Amino acid sequence: MVLLAGDGRQHVLLRRADRHLQLVVSGASVLLPVRLHIDAIWPTEQLKRRLWALECINSLTAHGRLPKTLFPPEARGRRLRFVLQALDGSRSGASHREIAQALIGEPRIQADWKDPRDHLRDRIRRAIRRGHALMNGGYKDFLA
Repeated sequence: MVLLAGDGRQHVLLRRADRHLQLVVSGASVLLPVRLHIDAIWPTEQLKRRLWALECINSLTAHGRLPKTLFPPEARGRRLRFVLQALDGSRSGASHREIAQALIGEPRIQADWKDPRDHLRDRIRRAIRRGHALMNGGYKDFLA
C-alpha cells in the first residue's frame, strides 16, 4: 500500500499477517523502479531501529517475505494478556481465587494461596486493578 502525504513524501506499508514495515520515501515515485540510498552513520538512538528496517528490506528482497524472527512478541504482551484475562474474570463475577486458578493453575494455588505474604493474591488484585485502569481510559497512555 502506498499513501501520498501532502508534503510530497510517500508512505509505503508492507504487510503480511501481523507483521508490517512502514517506509517513508521522498523524491522519486515508489511506483517506479527506485534505488535505496541511506546514510552510512546513524545517530545512536536510531541505530537499532534502522538496522532492523534494513534486515526487513533485505529479507523482502531475498525471500519476498517478512520473517517472524524479525518481529519478536511485544515484551509486555504476556503481562497484558494476564491483566486482561483477570479483568474479564472479575467482570464476569469470578472470585480472586477462581481467577487465579484459571490463570495460574490449581497446583500453584493449592501450594501458595494461603501463604501469609499474600503474593499470589496481591498479583491477582494488581492485575484486576490494572485492567480496570486500562478499561477506564488508561489504554490511551498505553498506546502513547
